[in-house]
Amino acid sequence: MRFSFIVIAGIALVGIFLSVLPTPEVSPVPTDNDARLASWPASERYQIVNVTVFDGQQWHEHASLSIEDGRIAEPFERTNTSDIEQIDGQGAYIIPGLIDAHTHSWGNALKQSLEYGVTTTLDMFTDLRFFTPKSAERNALSPRQEADLFSSGVLVTSAGGHGTEYGIEIPTIASADDADAFVAARLAEGSDYIKIVYDASASDAGHKGRFTSIDYATLNAVVKSAHAHNVLAVVHVMDLLSAEHAAKAGADGLVHTFGGTRASDELIAQMTSQNMFVIPTLSILASIAGEGRGRALVSDSAFSGNISADVEYAIVHDIASSRISDDYFAIALGNTRRMHEAGIQIMAGTDAPNQGTAHGISLHDELALLVDSGLSPTDALKAATYLPYSRFAIGERGTLQPGARADFILLERDPREDIRHTQSIRAIVKSGFRVPSIFETEVETGETPESGLVSQFESDLLPQLGNQFVVSTDNIMQGDSTAAITHVEAGCGGSGALRVEGRIGRQFPYPWAGTFLMFGESVSSGYNLSNFKRIVFDVKGTPGQFRLMVMNPQTARPSEVSFNVTSECQSVSIALADIGGVDWRNVAGIGWVAGGSTPEFAFELDNIEFE
Repeated sequence: MRFSFIVIAGIALVGIFLSVLPTPEVSPVPTDNDARLASWPASERYQIVNVTVFDGQQWHEHASLSIEDGRIAEPFERTNTSDIEQIDGQGAYIIPGLIDAHTHSWGNALKQSLEYGVTTTLDMFTDLRFFTPKSAERNALSPRQEADLFSSGVLVTSAGGHGTEYGIEIPTIASADDADAFVAARLAEGSDYIKIVYDASASDAGHKGRFTSIDYATLNAVVKSAHAHNVLAVVHVMDLLSAEHAAKAGADGLVHTFGGTRASDELIAQMTSQNMFVIPTLSILASIAGEGRGRALVSDSAFSGNISADVEYAIVHDIASSRISDDYFAIALGNTRRMHEAGIQIMAGTDAPNQGTAHGISLHDELALLVDSGLSPTDALKAATYLPYSRFAIGERGTLQPGARADFILLERDPREDIRHTQSIRAIVKSGFRVPSIFETEVETGETPESGLVSQFESDLLPQLGNQFVVSTDNIMQGDSTAAITHVEAGCGGSGALRVEGRIGRQFPYPWAGTFLMFGESVSSGYNLSNFKRIVFDVKGTPGQFRLMVMNPQTARPSEVSFNVTSECQSVSIALADIGGVDWRNVAGIGWVAGGSTPEFAFELDNIEFE
C-alpha cells in the first residue's frame, strides 16, 4: 500500500499567518533551571565549565565550551583567564542544537521547534511567502526565538501529482526536456536543495492511486540538473520500486523509508555504493501504523505536563490506516536497521506536522525510534546533528567545533545512557543567547470577559464580546469561495440576526466560506474563556453540515467541530471540552463556516453566548 503525504491538514492557514501580526511573546516561568542558571551572562563572550560536550561527532569529558559573538570560540579545554565570564555547568551534558531533516513549516513552526531544542529545520515543501522572509533571517547572530529554516521551496511534481492538492498554486513539470529550466527556476526562488516526488507505479495501466507522477526520464533529468547546479537532489518515495529508481537515477538521498516491503539487497548495495543517505521519518510511519507514540509522549515523557493543548491534540491522533499490513511498521524499522548496518547514513526527520506529529517534540521520539532501529544513542544524535551538517549546505550548524554557530542544548542527563534523556532540557542556546525551552514558557493568558454574551444582533453586527465579525474564505489560498455578511431584522429571537450567504468554490481542495468573530484587532491576541463550559447559538439556513472553528494565537491551524443546520431555527450547544486542541486561556476568535457539502449556502446566527 502506497501513501503520499506532505501536509495532511492545516496548510490552508498559511495565508492567515502571513497576513497577521506575529504570535505573542511568551514569558519565562520560574523553574529550578532558572535558579541553577541565574548567572547566565548578558555578554556575548562567556565559557561554560564542568560539562561533558558532544561536538556532533565525539564526546569530550570534563570539558568546557567557550562562546564569543554567537560562535564557538575555542576547543574544549577550560580557559584560565579572568577576563571571560564563566558558568558552572554543574555536570550538564551539552549537545549541538538538533536538526529536523524533514518538516513542512509555516505559522509558529519555527518557534515551537526551538522550544524543544530543534535549532534548525530542513523543510521539504512550503509556501514561498513563508520561506522567503525566513531564509533571509537565518544567518543573523542576533537573539531570535525561532529555529533557522532551510527549504526545498516548491517541490518537483507533475500536473495532478502529489503536492498540487493543498491550494498553493505551484509550477509543475511535464517532461525531461523541462528539467534544466525547472531546477533553475527553483534555485532562483531560493531553494536550498531540490525535492522530487516520484511514484514508479503511476505509469502502470492499472494504477489506482490518487496522484499522477513524473516518469523515470524526468526524475533522471532533474537529478542530473540539480547536480549540474551543485545542489542536492532528494526524492520522496513510499515503496521499494520507486526507491530503486531514485537510486538508479543518482539521487543523493531518500526522504522516507517505506514499510510493507523489505528493502532489496540490490537497493541497499546501490545506495551504499553511491553514498546515499535516507531520512526514514519513522514518526509519520508510526502514525500510519497507529503505534500510539504521541500518547506515550503525553503520558510518559519528560515533557508530560508541559505539552500545549494543540500539540497534544496533534500527536495523540494517529493516522492509523486500516489499509496496511500488520507488519508494516516493523518492516520500516527493519529497513532502517539494514540500511544503517550497511553503512548508509541515517538522518533524523519527522515529517511534522503531518497527523500524529508536531514540530520539535516529535524529533525527540524520532531519535528513540532510530535507536529502536539499531542505531546507538550516539549514532542517533549524529543523525540529528553532524550528518545533516555534513550533507546539506546549511553552514556551521549541527557541530560544536570552533567557528560553528553557538546553537546547543544543556541536558540534565546523559543521552548515551538513554536517548530519551534529550528530553531533560536544562537550557537552550541559540546564537549564543539563552532562549526559553518548553519548560520555561507559558502561553500568554487573554483578557477574561465579564460576560459570555457575544451578541443578540438587535440592531447591528457589533458584538458585545469581541472586536468584529468579518468574512472568512479560502481566497487567501487562491480559492474561489465567496461569502457576505449582513444584519437582518428578523432572527430566531425576532429581533435581528447575522446572515451569512455565499458559494463554495472548487479551486481549493479544502474549501471554506463563512464568518469569523475576531476577539482582538488581529488573531495575535484573544480572550480567556477557560471559565466557560459551552458555546450556544441559534441557527437556521441551508440544511447541511457546517463547522465551528476555534483559533488560538499560538497555533498554526484552527480546531474544528461540526454542527448541523436545518431550515428551522434550532439551538446548538457545543461543549468546549469536545473541541480538541484548544487552549481556552487565550482564544483569538471563533468562526462559523460552510464547506464542500453545501455548495450554495445561507444561514443566520443569533443569540451567541458562552455559558
